Amino acid sequence: VIRLGLIPSKNINTLQSGSGGLTDTLPAVIGILELFKSSGFCTKFQLGDKNDEFRTGMLAFDELDDEELRGGGSIDCLVSVLDASTLGGALQINGEGSRFYPDFVGPVLAAIWERAGRVSINYESYFVDPVYRPNPKDFFPDEMLYQYTIKGAA
Repeated sequence: VIRLGLIPSKNINTLQSGSGGLTDTLPAVIGILELFKSSGFCTKFQLGDKNDEFRTGMLAFDELDDEELRGGGSIDCLVSVLDASTLGGALQINGEGSRFYPDFVGPVLAAIWERAGRVSINYESYFVDPVYRPNPKDFFPDEMLYQYTIKGAA
């Protein structure tokens, strides 16, 4: 990703030095998500909580989050990816009882955050259907929701 110039050049030094905070990674993370969108991998994405308009996109992290990580605390972050091209395959494989399925967004964003600082990343991914249906067989998700927990080194 760095070699191909897909991350803005001003963020490459931050990522390579490993000395930046989460706020420094936001342009790179949004650039990666934009790349997924522009390549047709997904139709839309959301960085941050859908219900909190202030802490989304370039405002998903702030200096207080960086300070929390430096003190060894953890930060949670949500990323939504709508209509991912791998969603159908992931549902099929997951439905057959395997926890392995094609996932590109999750590990790429985790790698960006791990490279930017001394943090450990854990994340879970969920299939989200925007409509509640009482019959569990009527499950038609169009969204992959990633819940990241980013923990700083104390």
